[in-house]
Amino acid sequence: MNTAVIRISLVLLIGIISGFRLELPLKIAFLSLLAGLILFFISFIRAKKLIFPDAFFGSSTFLLFFLLGIFSTSLHLPKNQPNHYLNKVSSEPQLLKLRVKESLKSDLYNHKFVAEVLLAGQQQTHGKILLLQPKDSLRSPFLEGQKIIIAATPEAIPSPLNPHQFDYSQFMARKDIYRQVNLRQGIYQVLPSEIIGIKIAAANLRREITAALQQKRFGKEELAVVQALLLGQKQDISAETYNNFAAAGAIHILAVSGLHVGIILLILNRLFAPLRRLKNGSFLKTFLVIIFLWGFAVLAGLSPSVVRAVTMFSFIAVGLEIKRRTGTLNSVFLSLLLLILIRPQWIFEVGFQLSYSAVIAIVLFQPLLSGLYQPSTRAGKYFWGLFTVTLAAQIGVLPLSLYYFHQFPGLFFLTNLLILPFLGVILLFGVLVIILALLDILPAFVVNTYELIIEILNSIVGVIARQEQFLFKDIPFSIAEVLGWYLLILVLYWLWKYFSYKKLLLGLASILVLQFIYISQAFKNEDELIIFHRGRNTLIGKTEKDQLNLYHKMDGAAGEVSIIQNYKVGESIARIEEKPLQNIYSHEDQFLILTDSSGILPAVVPSNFHLLLSGSPRINLERVLEQVKPAAVIADGNNYRSLVARWEETTRKSGIRFHYTGKDGAYIIR
Repeated sequence: MNTAVIRISLVLLIGIISGFRLELPLKIAFLSLLAGLILFFISFIRAKKLIFPDAFFGSSTFLLFFLLGIFSTSLHLPKNQPNHYLNKVSSEPQLLKLRVKESLKSDLYNHKFVAEVLLAGQQQTHGKILLLQPKDSLRSPFLEGQKIIIAATPEAIPSPLNPHQFDYSQFMARKDIYRQVNLRQGIYQVLPSEIIGIKIAAANLRREITAALQQKRFGKEELAVVQALLLGQKQDISAETYNNFAAAGAIHILAVSGLHVGIILLILNRLFAPLRRLKNGSFLKTFLVIIFLWGFAVLAGLSPSVVRAVTMFSFIAVGLEIKRRTGTLNSVFLSLLLLILIRPQWIFEVGFQLSYSAVIAIVLFQPLLSGLYQPSTRAGKYFWGLFTVTLAAQIGVLPLSLYYFHQFPGLFFLTNLLILPFLGVILLFGVLVIILALLDILPAFVVNTYELIIEILNSIVGVIARQEQFLFKDIPFSIAEVLGWYLLILVLYWLWKYFSYKKLLLGLASILVLQFIYISQAFKNEDELIIFHRGRNTLIGKTEKDQLNLYHKMDGAAGEVSIIQNYKVGESIARIEEKPLQNIYSHEDQFLILTDSSGILPAVVPSNFHLLLSGSPRINLERVLEQVKPAAVIADGNNYRSLVARWEETTRKSGIRFHYTGKDGAYIIR
């Protein structure tokens, strides 16, 4: 197996990760790359004169691609782009000219869009921003391509206020979106403009398709699934349907990604197979397959996940034509090389990581698994092949799935066995339905048949999702465990494929690495006293090894609240015990004193204490701070904001630290 492309891709990957860590100025990154390029040419000229090549040329090649990864990252950092809007906007409101690029899933109060910043004041700029449009029955949501003028100040996307909560700001930063504009807080006007461009034309086509299907009285849930499967639009899927697919281990079906593009690739390969008989037929067949794949990408909106999948499978289409597994594997890594050079931040996106992990695992492990058993019947071969592909993909994505989602669907194989054979039919039938709907010649029986297929799909997923005893949830999994398990998986593949005594020792060493990770994590956690942020409630937690004691006055079980569930998984908490609120808490040599709406302080206070204000107590904080000197004053989410602002000003004058959980996040005493 020629692993040069694989090794170069991995070195480039390491360079990109290092680049995001270092955030070097563009000049330094360029000079480093130039030095690496000079060293590479010197080693190349030297290698041509050698009879037996040495390690110098290979090392200089790897160094060049490592520095290329750092340079590519530096190019994409906003601070290295003078015309990026982050370098143009000020803290004062100013006129911004935006162009809507993409619609996102709405929340309870706002429609969400990704927009490009064209002008900041009078200066031309670029860069993506999150646009929030308040839901209003009198105003329709924006369309892709529309231009907007607004007087506002771009704000930071809020970070999570409690530990182990989903970090939406980081999620958007991975998409090059660092600020948001809320139209509720500014005056805006939609500009009359000619909406052009291939993405805009695709968006208009998707709206026409959706309107045509709505006219044929498609059910709301069925139409939402069709939009997700064929058009890459998941915004209208209900939370219940989404959760059912997630619990059944079929969430990948709702996102147009590698699975859908792979099925389309197989269908196109079969469809255009007769072209091989022609002169240069293989080239023509591959060319047409790639053209149709990219046509599907345009229809699905050219979203990053679709572009990644189609790029990867375009290379795989070439690799399949070469008819060598090594050609396919190298094609996968060539597509990886190209994509991370163009968009280095994609390596941090979950979909990107899962797609490549699954495909690489299928290419590596499926032939080995398939060779364990040879069915004698055609049906047996089909289902055995489906099982080995599913198992190989699960091997590839399992560590990442546990890290990001902390759950494992035990019936994943049953889900794939029941759904995947019909997904190709659903996709082909869906294309036919869309074409007939656009031509306004879609018969009612075709609509009913296709709607019935989607209903059956949803029913199967719903039945599997209800088998909760097979869904293993709240599994703690750290990034160290991800790396340790992937090391073990790769070593086991290497050992299975090319067995030797040295590789066996390497396998045992990788097991020792995993053991070290788990042992170190067991001793890493330290007890803490934490004041969570929760609106209109006081919620205090105290950890004791693997137990969390929760103090509150909430109705119902506080342990079922999402912020506590996230904390439980993130901190590997085994048990939760709920208790009524107290006025004094101790942690090692530190104390926390709670002053509630009664405004009463203990007659005697310890020297090293933190003062928690909750329930909007009517106290003279200035007098309290004169009498006692707390290490800090904390206000949680159970206070009026007007009082919080007054307390903050009082503590500032007294020189005492003030912490508001609604702005600064949970307060932790260790």
